[in-house]
Amino acid sequence: MGKCPFCSHEWTYKEKLLGYALKPRTRIKCPECREYIEPSTLTLIYDYIAIIGVALMVFLFIPIMHMPVMASLLISLALLIIYLTVFLPLTVRFKRYDYE
Repeated sequence: MGKCPFCSHEWTYKEKLLGYALKPRTRIKCPECREYIEPSTLTLIYDYIAIIGVALMVFLFIPIMHMPVMASLLISLALLIIYLTVFLPLTVRFKRYDYE
C-alpha cells in the first residue's frame, strides 16, 4: 500500500483518503518525516483507468439504459463516491523522484 520512500511510514486508510484522495495536487507531505513525496506512475495509470471507467458509465451506459433522471444521478453519485473512497485510497503508492 502507500509507504513513504524516505521514512517507510505506512499510510493508514484515513491518511490516504484525507491526505491524497481528496486533495487534487501532485505532491504531498509525509505525515511522519514531512518530506514531499509523489504518487508512482502505476498509481497515475490506475487513476486514469478508473476515471475513464466512471466517465464511460456516466456518459454512455447510464443514458443508454433509459433510466429516470433521479436514478441516473444517484448511480453517478454512487460511482463517484466509490471512486473517491474505495478505489483511489487503496491503489495509491508513492515513489521517490530525484529532479536534478
